[in-house]
Amino acid sequence: MKQLFSILIALCLVLPLAVPAAASETGDVLASGALGDFTWTLTGNTLTISGSGAMEDFTEDAPWLPYASQIQKVVFTGGVTYVAAFAFADYDTITEVDFGDAMYELGKRSFYSCDGLTALYMPASFKVFGEDSLRACSKLTEIHCEGRFPSFRLNSLWDTYAKIYFPADRPWSVELIQQLEEAFHGRIEFLASDGTDPYTPTAPTQETVEETTEPPTEETEATTEETTEETTQVTTEETLPPTTVPPETSTPETTMPETTVPTETPSAESPSRYSPATLILAAVVMVLCILGAGVLIIRSHRGGKYLD
Repeated sequence: MKQLFSILIALCLVLPLAVPAAASETGDVLASGALGDFTWTLTGNTLTISGSGAMEDFTEDAPWLPYASQIQKVVFTGGVTYVAAFAFADYDTITEVDFGDAMYELGKRSFYSCDGLTALYMPASFKVFGEDSLRACSKLTEIHCEGRFPSFRLNSLWDTYAKIYFPADRPWSVELIQQLEEAFHGRIEFLASDGTDPYTPTAPTQETVEETTEPPTEETEATTEETTEETTQVTTEETLPPTTVPPETSTPETTMPETTVPTETPSAESPSRYSPATLILAAVVMVLCILGAGVLIIRSHRGGKYLD
């Protein structure tokens, strides 16, 4: 009896704890509401939006904002064609989105900076990536599109590095892909659904590279030698005049006056030796010399007479 009584007490203690756990596994409706013709329901971690047509853009915060940290999956049912602007901006806990089979356009910043997203699957009806709709989704690396080439509005995938897969049986335009690759500066890569890239095949490029690299190297070596010889001849012929001209132009200005001044000064002094003043002095000296010599001769002659 005591054992049965203890078992009953244990069951009474465990059952109240087990019931809420079982209820949470089945998924309780945590919150719900209406958005015009649309309804939304948060069951567990899944937010389901039901309705037909385009959702209206939010002028204020979405009604499920208080539960943003709990939402991990978003499901669109009933023919929703447009996701409202700012509907899930900065919802980092969202890891999965089911767009249904009628989605046409993502509104402005509808999934802006949703860092939990890693892959998205767009139905064949999808046509438009709205402005900043998937911008700054740091972990988003794959976007699978089932339909035709969509429209990418301003900064729709800016700061998002993803590979966009298109149907292999319905390839997209090469020109449009090239335009987008240039516009996104290589951050976005386009591949077929089977993983191949028909626009940049690897085998032909290798063959062409091998064929083009081997012959041109010999030709280029020959041409480079010829061009170097030609260029050296041309450059030396062209560069010699400018190198020789400066010395010729510089020597008359710098060295010539210095070297010619000493040679010109003697020519300037030589005429001064035969100037009239010098000639008069020379004549006076000569006269004095003659007079002195005459005086000496006369004295010597008179002295000889006295000696006789």
